[in-house]
Amino acid sequence: MIAEKMMVTNIRFAKKDQLIEDVFTQMRAEQLRMLPVVDNEHHVVGVVSTFDILEHIVPDYVASGDLKQISYAPDMGILKRNFITVRTQTVAEVMNPSPLLVRPEDALLSVAADLCSHGRHEYALVVDKEKKLLGIVSAGDILGRLKQKELEGALEANHA
Repeated sequence: MIAEKMMVTNIRFAKKDQLIEDVFTQMRAEQLRMLPVVDNEHHVVGVVSTFDILEHIVPDYVASGDLKQISYAPDMGILKRNFITVRTQTVAEVMNPSPLLVRPEDALLSVAADLCSHGRHEYALVVDKEKKLLGIVSAGDILGRLKQKELEGALEANHA
């Protein structure tokens, strides 16, 4: 199995100049955790995720673990104040400029290994030679396909 056979091709995406508030609203409405970021020619230039947005909201001194006890901190006030600031930023200011990119002909095992070794990414963006977005393969897609194959194997064994 190769990435091209697994990828989802009905893709929502963001542009670098969009406001985080607009992109986040779209993500919430469509229950998306990530959007590829593309230029006008549909070349991948990054990815913006709910995690990327959250990273810009949580203060560095908290995220770093430097504070051992933060229960006294007025957490919602800090988070709300930072969210108000972040939502007016552009996608370019918040996005991850180095998303996981794979090719359509990459083997599923290779894509799975890349997902495991590429940090906190649940998604691989499938691109052509010019880095134009073709599709997305998620860890959930791979696991779902494995479960489907397992069930098909069980059905075949029962009919034998």
